[in-house]
Amino acid sequence: MTRRRVVAMSPHALRASGDRWLFGYADIVTLLFAVFASLYAARLVPPVAAEMPVNVLAEPAPPAPAAPVPSALEQALQTVLGREGNLPGVEVSSSARGLVISLPEAGSFPAGRAELSTKARDVMLDLSAELRALPNQIRVEGHTDDVPIHTAQFASNWELSTARATTVIQYLVEAGGIDPARLAAAGYAEYRPRLANDTAEARARNRRVDIVVLDSVAASQEAPAEVRR
Repeated sequence: MTRRRVVAMSPHALRASGDRWLFGYADIVTLLFAVFASLYAARLVPPVAAEMPVNVLAEPAPPAPAAPVPSALEQALQTVLGREGNLPGVEVSSSARGLVISLPEAGSFPAGRAELSTKARDVMLDLSAELRALPNQIRVEGHTDDVPIHTAQFASNWELSTARATTVIQYLVEAGGIDPARLAAAGYAEYRPRLANDTAEARARNRRVDIVVLDSVAASQEAPAEVRR
């Protein structure tokens, strides 16, 4: 008969072996605590960029361009044209070519004709006093609307616009004392309108004579070809 050997274990050994799972449990609890602590800290410190105003992150807008300052000549012409009793509707403006003085047909010429009115002649004299001492070349350009004309004097808008420009030049030379070598005339009929010819008001603004005081660059580009003999 075989004898079995029974080894008795103390109660303390059994307890120590059965409590080993507590070590793993404690590690898990510690890890979870660290995770929750990290999440809580992240909520207390939001990203800086998210709270920054948009205008701080964006590039500053470029400064607005300054309004152009009228030249001394433009101011002088505005003063001349602003005198009481002068022809209403005359305009002075700047362009890429230089300074433009626009005489409206209304008050300057009879409809369909090329004779200057008395008020237009007075304006021409005042303008000549400012333009006479300048070295600038001057172009006088006639314009019409798109309504065809056919009279005993003018067969088309080309002829009417050219005749009006020539009349202004003659008066600037004869009464205004401007050197004719500085002057040139052109007629553009209805082909360089200010506005679309779709209303009576727009057509009235298109019927005009422009006196263009050319700057040096525009004058060199528009100088007449040299006459060779």
